[in-house]
Amino acid sequence: MKKTSRRNFAKSIMAAAAAAPVVLSTKTAASAQTHQNTPPPIQILDGSLMVESMEEFTETTGSRFKYTLTNDPLIEHIRVISDNGDKIYEDLEASAGTISSAIELVWVNEDKNATGTVKISGGSVFQIDSDKKLGKSSQKKKRKFKYEHPGNGNNKRIRIESIEITDVRGRKTKITAFPTGNGDDFLPEEFRILIWR
Repeated sequence: MKKTSRRNFAKSIMAAAAAAPVVLSTKTAASAQTHQNTPPPIQILDGSLMVESMEEFTETTGSRFKYTLTNDPLIEHIRVISDNGDKIYEDLEASAGTISSAIELVWVNEDKNATGTVKISGGSVFQIDSDKKLGKSSQKKKRKFKYEHPGNGNNKRIRIESIEITDVRGRKTKITAFPTGNGDDFLPEEFRILIWR
């Protein structure tokens, strides 16, 4: 049996002690991301640009319509999913300090003669900034408040044409919907945007 010298034993103890903080910080980082295993409190659905929320927004009107939440105002995590369930985009670190990543949605109607924007941001408040007043209703789901974008009216369907996400480092990612026809040939992309706060 080979004997271990005191010097080698001391070196192995020091190496283990130096590695311990790395293991602890990895565990802490993993526990900070546990929210991603829970249903997101906010979901944005394509097809008619609908926002579902666990909490009721406070609405203010002006040249644009703003919907705010003061509880947990930072966006912690963003995931964008396509209609077949594929993950298109994910940002697990969507906030740094008091700033969050921002999302801008561009919508278009089925005749492609009307378009607009909806912007989502976090910071001192979590905010949805819409070009149109969102229709509010309740539903018997975990996210019980539903806010629906009316588009340009006249019962014309709308879809999300593009999603642009600016992360906390200023990097922009743009997701564009596939081309579609007008009228009966108008198809939504069926994006789902999941937001954890």
